[in-house]
Amino acid sequence: MTTPNEPSTSTATPKSRFKEHLSIFIPPLNFPVETSRFSPESPPEPARTLSTWTNSTTVMRSPISTSKDRDIEAQRSTSPRSVSTSSTKLKDRFTRLWFDVRTMGRDKEPELVPIQPAELPPWSPLHVEKRSTGACCVDCPCRKNKNKKRKRSLRDRILIYVLIIVILYLLGDSIFLNVRVTNMAAAPSPSLAPSNATASTSTVLSADAQQCLSQYNVNAPSDPSGYPCSSCLPVLQGVPTNFSDGNVQDAQQIQNAIQFCGLRSIFETSDSDGQSSLKSGNWVNDVKFCAWSGVSCDGSGRVSSLTLTFPAVPALIPNEVGALTGLQSLHVIGNSAIPAGALPNNFTSLASLGTIHLESTAITALPDIFGSFNKLATLELIKNSKMGNTLPNSLTGLSLQNLVVNGQALNNPLSDLTTSSTLQSSMKVLDLSSTSLSGIVPTTISSFTSLVELHLDDNNLAGPLPPTFPSTLASFSMSNNTGLGGSNTASFCSLPKLQNCDMQNTGLTASGGCGVCTF
Repeated sequence: MTTPNEPSTSTATPKSRFKEHLSIFIPPLNFPVETSRFSPESPPEPARTLSTWTNSTTVMRSPISTSKDRDIEAQRSTSPRSVSTSSTKLKDRFTRLWFDVRTMGRDKEPELVPIQPAELPPWSPLHVEKRSTGACCVDCPCRKNKNKKRKRSLRDRILIYVLIIVILYLLGDSIFLNVRVTNMAAAPSPSLAPSNATASTSTVLSADAQQCLSQYNVNAPSDPSGYPCSSCLPVLQGVPTNFSDGNVQDAQQIQNAIQFCGLRSIFETSDSDGQSSLKSGNWVNDVKFCAWSGVSCDGSGRVSSLTLTFPAVPALIPNEVGALTGLQSLHVIGNSAIPAGALPNNFTSLASLGTIHLESTAITALPDIFGSFNKLATLELIKNSKMGNTLPNSLTGLSLQNLVVNGQALNNPLSDLTTSSTLQSSMKVLDLSSTSLSGIVPTTISSFTSLVELHLDDNNLAGPLPPTFPSTLASFSMSNNTGLGGSNTASFCSLPKLQNCDMQNTGLTASGGCGVCTF
């Protein structure tokens, strides 16, 4: 304990793993201190080590210390203080002694030695083989790669140059063709019918024909509607017929161009609905016209059959349709309003026609142009209200096999037809139903030696009937002719080949039966 007169001291007892009680004594402020520890007069400072067990400093005095050295702890103990200070001093000494004994056998902490750089052996000298400059240029891989790259670059440049030349050539050729065809369109059209001398001797195309052919081969496949048919069609039609003798391929292309223009004229003369319907059938989408809807071709690539059904019909039959010189069958079915107008003058060029079927059109009176249709076998005119009531006289000179006129008025053509010797031997089917016929059936009907079907229904015919009918008849009908009467039916009831016979709604009666006939 401390007296009131003594300066106050504090003792700290930190926690320790040892059971001994440790204390630290702080000297008073007036404790004498040496002025210099490093002066020659001063003794060396005692070595102090910090104990890791007691957290206190251990003083290790030099053995050379003299009796003059001060012992701070001893001086304090000999000072006139309380007896407790001596006990504390003794306890501290014991603690230090015990600590030194316990830590005497332990190794000191190793000093930290800086890491020394590893010693590496010196590099061996580089041995570079010296080569001559010429050998390196030949065998060095990098030189070979450079040569390959140089060759590849040169080849690429050559290809680019060739491509540019081809493009410039095609562009120049296209411009030249367009200018040439434009000049042709501005110039007067040549005659459609070349002289016989020219046709028989010329086997070389004219410049205009060559340009039209080139346009068709180059531009028409990608732009069918842009081909100048108006100027090229008459030029190509004027090519002599013997041109194909030595130029088969060009002759075929000329023929294709003519056929294409003839069909395209039908598309161009159609209204918007007609063009839309034709377009859906591939019309004018390309130049492969044989694949267009309603178009059929023969083995030589010429149009042989054409079927046009509303709404895919032209507003009128164009004049260019005469370019289809190989046409054998023509079927046109309108809506009673279109096609309208008259048949074109070039219709006579269709000399190969074997069948003509015109139904529900507004075509006006048929011109007397059938004299040139030597191959015409079937003529069918149905419900053409504006066609007139007469048939062309030239029909009587044809070897028609089938003549069908229904739903349009006629001025009693029977007398003219039955007196034609040509028709008498060729006619097989005669159908004049609903044509407002009147009068009697002429007796010359029995002269039709090849007639198989005779239909005269829905007319105004009157009796008496002819005494005989052709023995070749298989189908015979005269229904809805209320002017007929009597019982003179033996002329047809006993026909050997008759299979169908309709006499309903007439005044005729059968006496004793009439085979297959109905009344």
